[in-house]
Amino acid sequence: MAVRIGFIGVGGIAHSHLSRLSQIKEAEIVALCDVVRGKAEDAAKKYQATSYTNYKEMLDKENLDAVFICLPPFAHGDIEIDLAQRGIPFFIEKPVNLHLEKARKVEKIVKEKNLITSAGYVLRYMDIVEKARDFLQDKKIALVLGRYFGEFPKSPWLGVKEKSGGQIVEQATHIVDLMRYLAGEIDYLYGQGFSGLNKLEDYNVEDASIVAFHFEKGALGSLTSNWLLSGFQPTLEIVTKGIQIQYSVTSLKIISKDKKEEFQVNNDYALLEDQIFIEAVGNNAPSKIKSDYSDALRTLEVTLAANESMEKKRIISL
Repeated sequence: MAVRIGFIGVGGIAHSHLSRLSQIKEAEIVALCDVVRGKAEDAAKKYQATSYTNYKEMLDKENLDAVFICLPPFAHGDIEIDLAQRGIPFFIEKPVNLHLEKARKVEKIVKEKNLITSAGYVLRYMDIVEKARDFLQDKKIALVLGRYFGEFPKSPWLGVKEKSGGQIVEQATHIVDLMRYLAGEIDYLYGQGFSGLNKLEDYNVEDASIVAFHFEKGALGSLTSNWLLSGFQPTLEIVTKGIQIQYSVTSLKIISKDKKEEFQVNNDYALLEDQIFIEAVGNNAPSKIKSDYSDALRTLEVTLAANESMEKKRIISL
C-alpha cells in the first residue's frame, strides 16, 4: 500500500527528496505546498501532484500519510505542532528550530501522539559513517576534531542570525550531529566567534568560530568553522589509542602504526534516508530511523549552546 506524501516547502532541498521518493515504489507524492505559487505548480506538474500555497488547506483537503517539511530554520515551529496535533508523521530538515522552547513543545506533542518522525541528518546514513561507528563501539575516544570550512552561500536569510542561527546552527550542525552519533553526548562547551571580514548587507553572523566540547564519556572535542573560503570542506577526525579515523564527505580513513585503510562512500545515503522513513510510516516500525525529532533536538541544543557561549563568553552546560 502506497504512503501518500505531502511537501511543505518546495525549494532546493525538497527536490533532492522528491527525486529520490519518485524512485521508491511505496511512496506516492500527492500534494506540494510552497508560498511561492510558481514553485509549487512547477513541482506539482513534474510529479503529477496537486499544488497549494497554504499548507493548512493542503492538510484539510488531502488524506496524507506523511509530510516532508523542507523550510528554512526561521519557518519551523507552528507547522510541526499542527502536524503533530493532527497525528501526521513528518520528516523535517535540519535544524529543526531556532528556539528550544518551541522545539520542546513540538517534541512533547510528538511523544504524546507516539508519532513517527525523521530529521534530515543525512550523513548518518552513509555506509562509511556506519563503518566508523561499528569500529568505535569498543574503543575509548580521546579526541573528536571537526571542521566546516567554506564560503558564505549568499541565500538571503543565511546571513541573518535571527533567521538562520548562523553557520554552526545551519550548516556545521551536520558535523556536530556526527560527533554525537560517533562519540556520544556533549555535556558542556565553550565557543568563540570572529567577525569583520565579510562586509555584506543584512549580515550579522560570525565569519569564523571555534567551539571546544567535553563529552559525557570523557572525550575532548573541537569544531572550527568559517565562511571565508571557497567551496565546502567538512571533515571529522577521531583519535583513540594508536588509531586515527578521518572522515570526509567522500571517504573514511582508518590509520594505525602498521596499517592504513581507506573506504569510499558506496551508497545513495539520501535515498536510504527517505526509504527508511517511508518504510517506517508504511509499516509503523520506526526502529531503523537514525535521527528522529527528539534526537535532532539534542543536536540543536548543542549548536544553540555554542551561540550562547559565544555571546556570553562563558562555558555552557547542557
